[in-house]
Amino acid sequence: MANSARGRRRAPRRRRRSRALVLVTVSVALVAGTGAAIGYASHLFAKHQGTENAQTPENVASDPTADSGHASGPKPGQSASPAPAPPTGGTGTRTASPHPVVKATGPGTVSTLNVASADSDLPNRPVVVYKPAVPDGTVLPVVYLLHGVPGEPERIMEAVKDTLDQAFTTGGQAPFEVAAPTGGGDAHNDTEWADAADGKDMVETYLVKNVIPAVEGPKPRPAEMRAVVGFSMGGYGAANLALRHPDLFGQFASLAGYFHVDDPAGMFGSDSRLQAANTPDDMVKQAAGKRVLLLEDQDETDSLIDGQAAEFAQRLHDCACDVDLNWHLEPGGHSYDFVTQAFPKVIGFLDQGF
Repeated sequence: MANSARGRRRAPRRRRRSRALVLVTVSVALVAGTGAAIGYASHLFAKHQGTENAQTPENVASDPTADSGHASGPKPGQSASPAPAPPTGGTGTRTASPHPVVKATGPGTVSTLNVASADSDLPNRPVVVYKPAVPDGTVLPVVYLLHGVPGEPERIMEAVKDTLDQAFTTGGQAPFEVAAPTGGGDAHNDTEWADAADGKDMVETYLVKNVIPAVEGPKPRPAEMRAVVGFSMGGYGAANLALRHPDLFGQFASLAGYFHVDDPAGMFGSDSRLQAANTPDDMVKQAAGKRVLLLEDQDETDSLIDGQAAEFAQRLHDCACDVDLNWHLEPGGHSYDFVTQAFPKVIGFLDQGF
């Protein structure tokens, strides 16, 4: 099976703002009620090399090459300048944790739960669950990991399992559980991790009403111990679900996602109200108080996704609604290899917020 998680999807795009007006690496913590940005690192947008480290306001300068469309990072053969100090917003010192911090004693285990579907014609949908090697009874944060299309939970778990093991045993990150539900549909192959207007493939209801209780059991996590992360269609789903259910998720991360309706399978039909209710671009105020990580692959070729992280980051910044935001361009193309390569950054970001 090819690594690509899509490769066929195209949708009408709303006209983009000039890329020169959008951020390339940003970490924002907006003070509620004042709109003042703390640790906000702005940089004129280009395909920027050297985005591994965000910049602090003191050493951010306007990019004279941005208007010409050239990259502002080091040219081939040149060395990058020394990395600046970490910015505020997810990459600094770990804050106090609301749960016991333990260290995994070895590789985690992966098992499959058969969770009741929300569809009348489909009894169960599998959920692949990663549990770190910690003492029995330890209550850990839970991350819900959403695959792309075509895709399945086993494939995205395969992409991140070794990275999780390394992070939790020798990497210094506090462990958390990861649950990868099934987001494909029978009636609509491309579900957008949503509920269909025709009542077939009720994926959002399955995840919110069935998967979370099945995974967390008798100790449901508070929002600050729960996150949703997704790749491609799952990146859209992670943003959409977190904003539609702000009481459930304290953090979300989108990897090579998009933030407006792309509905080739007709999940939302022609219902404009349903489409509006599933458009993250227009729901940024629902991100108030949340931690958000946006990663985009540097070699993205799909017009549905290319530049989307920058645009959504700008919207989150402009809303001045107390969002703790980090976003980066990362090396690679649109594949599960990109997920594997980028996931250490995801783990580090989530670790700071749990």
